[in-house]
Amino acid sequence: MSDASRLGTSGLRLRTTTNLAVLLFVSVLAIKQLAAIIQPMVVAVFLFFAVRPPAAWLERRIGHPLLSYTGVMLAFLGVIILVSQILFSSLSGFSSEVPSLEPKFNDKINWLEELEVFGYSIDLEGLQTILSIEEINRLVTEFIGSLASFTANMLTVLIFLAFIILEAESLPGRVMAAFPNEANRFDNIASKAEKNINVYIKTKATVAFGQALVAWIALYAFNIPGAFMWAFLVFILDFIPYLGALLSFVPPIVLAFIQLPFAGFIAIVAILMGNQQLWGSFVEPQLAGQRLDMSPIVLLFLVAFWYWAWGLTGMILGVPLAVIMKILLESDERTLPIAIMLSRNPPSSVDDGNSDPVA
Repeated sequence: MSDASRLGTSGLRLRTTTNLAVLLFVSVLAIKQLAAIIQPMVVAVFLFFAVRPPAAWLERRIGHPLLSYTGVMLAFLGVIILVSQILFSSLSGFSSEVPSLEPKFNDKINWLEELEVFGYSIDLEGLQTILSIEEINRLVTEFIGSLASFTANMLTVLIFLAFIILEAESLPGRVMAAFPNEANRFDNIASKAEKNINVYIKTKATVAFGQALVAWIALYAFNIPGAFMWAFLVFILDFIPYLGALLSFVPPIVLAFIQLPFAGFIAIVAILMGNQQLWGSFVEPQLAGQRLDMSPIVLLFLVAFWYWAWGLTGMILGVPLAVIMKILLESDERTLPIAIMLSRNPPSSVDDGNSDPVA
């Protein structure tokens, strides 16, 4: 390779890196400062991907797309209203039991502190300030309050969704007319993104619902206060990779420790852990075909970033947004190395510059 070619390649890479850095900086500013506008629009896009398959199925039977989407959305809103009512009732019931649960929690902590294992005792004084029934009640109330604020913004989301549904029919034709040379590339990106997001939503919703249902049955059978609320927590937090499932176990396990004898406590822990492993390690790969091809470190970083930007909603949307970002990076050979670096399982054979190209 000549010096001029090397300089040209280096200059191209430098320009690509610079452009990506500027785009990233502007995007972060927009995501944070324009959250009130961008967040409902992003939620509406993912909601469109979620309702499009059942709406298409319904359209084939009634022959009218607008009625199909309207019917699916009314059913979706009905489920939200029903779950909200049950969730509020469960939270109220748990909050009313907090005064009676707090002394039991303190008694259990004192009992643990009096135990000695090989001559050593356990000091749990600091734990009582971090993890207590009052603290759990406060955190859960704030969590459900954040969901309520999101539900209050549902009107904005529905307005965006209505325009997305109206634009979905004509947008591909306008893109093809405006960018005839890039139309196939854009179509491939859109098709791949829609397929991956549909698989992700269907898989995670099925797995999260299955886990939540088993958790609710177990907690209800053992008479754990707020069983529906903890099952709902399992459902929502399962959309947050790695950390979500572990966080959802803490409140019901603490309550089982307070309410149940040792054998019942061990049973609850085993059921919750086994339930998560069954659905996450066996059922989910069967539904999705393979695990999400993203580095765990990258996913954790993205979850932390979206939590900083948009709170709980950002943590839930972080993974599908990462899927779209990776697809966009893979679509251009200049950014393909970045997509490979983000992958959990990169291609087995990567051109190292010394091997001959494959014919």
